[in-house]
Amino acid sequence: MSSVRSKSRSTPPASLSFQLQSRCLVRARRARASSVFSVLTIALSWTMSASAPVPESSGDPELLQFVQKNREFVLRIKQDVSRIRKHMLKEFKIRSDSELMLMREMLDISQVDLSLCHTEPCDLAGCFNQIRTGLQTYHSYFSRIKELLPNFAGHMDGLQVDVSNLSSNLQQQMQESGLTVVVYPQTESQANPSFLESEKEAGSYLVLRNFERFLEMTFRALRHCSS
Repeated sequence: MSSVRSKSRSTPPASLSFQLQSRCLVRARRARASSVFSVLTIALSWTMSASAPVPESSGDPELLQFVQKNREFVLRIKQDVSRIRKHMLKEFKIRSDSELMLMREMLDISQVDLSLCHTEPCDLAGCFNQIRTGLQTYHSYFSRIKELLPNFAGHMDGLQVDVSNLSSNLQQQMQESGLTVVVYPQTESQANPSFLESEKEAGSYLVLRNFERFLEMTFRALRHCSS
């Protein structure tokens, strides 16, 4: 009898059991809500930090002003290049990107070297000279595209004007900063890009695609070299 009574005392009433289950359920829901809120808070903080502008360093104020002005110029050129490239894509019914990348390797269309723009600290003279050399290369490419694709001659003229102006801006800033301006002679491949002869439409499109990426690298390089 005593064992039976002890067993009955250890079993809570049905109403009490229901209350305990309800409390556990409420606590579990609160814990899940707190966990979700924490995740959302972290995600929001990441998003805000990623979208927040990175402050410019307090370097040479004239250089910072030059960089800000010409980064905006680079962005404008890039927008024009993107518009022309999309026009080519529609006009010539250019194939898929994967096929174009394979063709770029076959045609040996390489990107301009801007390695001096990524050093720590930035080699300002070397970087600006490399950018100017790249601009000179694309200026030559655009001249050849004008001959091969007369319908795009006006677009290429506009890009050449922008390229020349950006190169002049860099040269002037270098001279004002007392940096050595180096003018590299054109190579045969720059003066007469053979890949444009064999695939003038796809080749011209790939030139613009590469130039767009070159402008992206130039944009980042200007910021890096002013920090």
